Amino acid sequence: MISKKLVAASILAAMGTSAHAIGFKAGDWEMDISGSVNAYYNTTSCDNAGATASGALGVCGGTATGQDRTSIQNGLLPGFIIFSASTKQAGYDLKAVISIDPGTTFTGANTGTSGQLVGDQRRVFLQFGNESMGTIKAGRDIGLFGQNAILNDMSLLAVGGGSGFNGALNTTLGSIGAGYIYTEFQPQITYTAPAMGNLSLSAGVFQPKSPRGEADSPGIQAMASYSLGDSGKVWGALINQSRDTLPTAGTSASQTDISGYEVGAALTFGNLGLTGNYFTGEGLGTTLIGFGGADSQGLERDSDGYLVQATYKVGNTKFGINYGASTLDATRNDNAIMLDETSQMVLGVYHNLTPSLTIAGEYITREEQYRFAPAGTPKGEESTIAVGAILFF
Repeated sequence: MISKKLVAASILAAMGTSAHAIGFKAGDWEMDISGSVNAYYNTTSCDNAGATASGALGVCGGTATGQDRTSIQNGLLPGFIIFSASTKQAGYDLKAVISIDPGTTFTGANTGTSGQLVGDQRRVFLQFGNESMGTIKAGRDIGLFGQNAILNDMSLLAVGGGSGFNGALNTTLGSIGAGYIYTEFQPQITYTAPAMGNLSLSAGVFQPKSPRGEADSPGIQAMASYSLGDSGKVWGALINQSRDTLPTAGTSASQTDISGYEVGAALTFGNLGLTGNYFTGEGLGTTLIGFGGADSQGLERDSDGYLVQATYKVGNTKFGINYGASTLDATRNDNAIMLDETSQMVLGVYHNLTPSLTIAGEYITREEQYRFAPAGTPKGEESTIAVGAILFF
């Protein structure tokens, strides 16, 4: 079967926790370095480029209808290297984490003179605590809302949707926007309670989102998960933020909210794995938190989405299929073209060549449908074949 160590490494990496690949002591400090590199050959066929619409991320990455786009780029995970330092002082466990997260995109395809310009530093945080008080984290790291959805997406180690953007987003999308909201790596101060048996609880304040105005109140996120041991886990999370919408021509200032919740589970029955996640919210959007979540006058749009997934392991190979959809509802003010629904299906094969190296192939179809579209406007449709590998160290 695919190495549990490899899958765990990807999750630890996403959460900024060292996989202890390279470690040494410096005085009382434990220093660790870990990382990952991946690359995928992607061919995206633009069956129909669709339309520019409010709340829609788009398909085909700007490629015209009937054209193909080929790229060699990283998948849902960027490349990354994580440096961590940890120690115990005066009864407290202390830790600091810094990461560098570059993509592989080559932006000078036309001239051959420029290289990859897109990069990130997703994790820069400190944390302290102990078994009795719990743990406090301050800095930038993965969010709580949407975290379990993306970490249990089988495309985490591969591509999913979005390869048509040719790496302009630094990563592909997995099932972001077609089943779940992107959790994002956000500035935050979070608290994780001491372990209570199989139950884990975390909550925190986050840098506010201000897609359409002034954000003078922090975002709030919370997450609960319950471990079922080798049989999997169940989880739930919520998000809330108030923001003031600034007045524009013909509109007055108002207060709108970003709010929502999600529930999900990842269950294992021998070689069979089943995963499901559902979210719903107001002002939340369908892709990035708050993107497309309000109309032109600041009134919140409702949205929801789901992802279902099944995988089966045969020896060192995992076969999988998932399907997801996210829907954006109109408000009483909406009358211009906007997103209705984005849906996606992924068929994947993931072969564990070694405990650290996985070779993967996926076939992905993605569609966008629109509300208030002019007569004759077709839905956006793309299909992608992706083949590549991911290595952890």
